[in-house]
Amino acid sequence: MGTGKILTPFYDLKEHAVGKSGFFFLEHLLKARADLHLESGGHECDQELNIYIAGLLNSLVRSDSLVRPKPYISPFDTDVRQWLAHHPGLRNAYMAYRENADFGLVLFGIFSGYEHEGSYHRIVMADRDEQGRIALYYELAASALGHLQGNSASLIEVFETLSEHLDEILRILHRAAHSYFDLMERMSEGSLFHLERELDEMDKRKYYGEKLDEFLKCYTDYREQPSEAVKERLFALAEELKKLNVDFKFDGMERKEGTASLR
Repeated sequence: MGTGKILTPFYDLKEHAVGKSGFFFLEHLLKARADLHLESGGHECDQELNIYIAGLLNSLVRSDSLVRPKPYISPFDTDVRQWLAHHPGLRNAYMAYRENADFGLVLFGIFSGYEHEGSYHRIVMADRDEQGRIALYYELAASALGHLQGNSASLIEVFETLSEHLDEILRILHRAAHSYFDLMERMSEGSLFHLERELDEMDKRKYYGEKLDEFLKCYTDYREQPSEAVKERLFALAEELKKLNVDFKFDGMERKEGTASLR
């Protein structure tokens, strides 16, 4: 990983100064380590590991490799295996396993616990060992890279450390996210419920407005060129509008025993 990729300039609102985002993440990862008494040096490649994780976090700021949609990144192993079946080769295996593991590391290290009761993750991803999956994918990425470049590649040791000590690294990321990254405050279940209801009401109002416009156009068409087909469409729209809004009234129409007429 080249240093140029993690030295993105940013303006620090607290310090009122321009800084480098890679250094920001690296500095606060080290602070999180100190808070947890997990200072660098416990594992042989901790310095390389810190730089690797800082680069991953910086990808969120730069909106590049980590957040671009990719067909081989999926929460389901079957999707990954299917993609690899259609794209065989060690390089593709290394890329797919590494990037799925990276995605999971950031997701569960930085944003862990942000699902509400009705969320996709809580329903579909229940009873899944996500931490074990991330560790396994880093191990598979290390194996693929070893076959590609030999066991001397420095990233192999980084991936093996991530795989073997993932619980420790997730603790460091949790600490950094909660104490230093100033992420958005978590919404309560009640606030999220009311937000969802408000958005639903907005959708209903928008749909009602669209149907009302359609009704007025249909009524204009009928006045200009009356026909049974247009009249039936007018009745259908009026009934739909009544369901959407009980106060909706159209006194210019009446319908009796299967017959329709305009007054």
